[in-house]
Amino acid sequence: MIWWLLNNTYTSTSSGGMGGGGGSPPGGMTGNATTGGGMGGGNSTGGGMGGGGGGGLGNLGQGTATTPSFSNYAENSEVCLVFMNSYSGEGGDRSLLYDDEQDAMVTSVASNCNNTVVIVNTAGPRVLDAWIENENVTAVLYSGLLGQESGNAITDVLYGDVNPSAKVTHTIAKKATDYPAQICLTEVCEFSEGVYIDYRYFDSKNTTVRFPFGHGLSYTTFSYDKVDATATNQTALSSKYPTGALFPGGQADLWDEVVSVKTKVQNTGAIEGSEVAQLYVTFPAEAAQPTRVLRGFEKVNVAPGQSGDVTFSLRRRDLSYWDTTAQQWAVAKGTYTFSVGASSRDIRGTAQITV
Repeated sequence: MIWWLLNNTYTSTSSGGMGGGGGSPPGGMTGNATTGGGMGGGNSTGGGMGGGGGGGLGNLGQGTATTPSFSNYAENSEVCLVFMNSYSGEGGDRSLLYDDEQDAMVTSVASNCNNTVVIVNTAGPRVLDAWIENENVTAVLYSGLLGQESGNAITDVLYGDVNPSAKVTHTIAKKATDYPAQICLTEVCEFSEGVYIDYRYFDSKNTTVRFPFGHGLSYTTFSYDKVDATATNQTALSSKYPTGALFPGGQADLWDEVVSVKTKVQNTGAIEGSEVAQLYVTFPAEAAQPTRVLRGFEKVNVAPGQSGDVTFSLRRRDLSYWDTTAQQWAVAKGTYTFSVGASSRDIRGTAQITV
């Protein structure tokens, strides 16, 4: 059976489980998945990833027959779903990247349920290291801020009716002190981080993180072919500064394509899925830019055993840095490296062009 606990609310399932189409609870969850993926659902025979057929619940555990507690609800349950929320809104922001009470709840449930799945509803990053390495925490669904269909969306992913393909839009560090930005409590604050925010900062400090920017799992697996980069407008690249007419947003030729980057993504698993390929650019040394900067991402849906083409079209602006002396966008002289991968730290292939 499945129990699900939402912060301090004790709730049990009823016959038929959580699935919109009915069915037995998931037979098992894959190990340590995170960010919109990695939680295999079950069917009426306990295998596979699809939604199940009919059937009621098995052992209901101790439930309300004993004193309500996280441990009592978790005992004798096949799967426990723990929901965590992080408050944030227009009226105020979070002051912490963790919550001791919620972390204690997860630890308590996991100590009594060897198949604990944590669903994190939060705006921005949330430190997970208080329990992420607990062997009984088998999966994490980092769902972000969801709307009125959040229940259906989460259920579809847990039961395998939808193969997740989401990627986190921020780095999840191992501890709060790994983040450079601290809360400013004075009237005047100095923000000196420049362009070194999120993954750019962590890369510059070579910090080991829990989950990197752009990370996300799927019920299938993907491989990447070699990366090819072609200069499509060598004449434009030969000029350090743009020469086009000035329009809102900059000179017109800032938006001309100058480089095309291509690769293929192959589905090496057993079910159809989508992968979000990400393009990162490393600038020549004279530009004094971060190690890698995101310059594109493309989602490709691929059937098992098949490959999908991925193409990134880079504009002059994408390869420019701001020259503070000239007060213009400038193309650096030297070698540009184009890296394509599944996250900012899972690079699958690179190509280079010298300007």
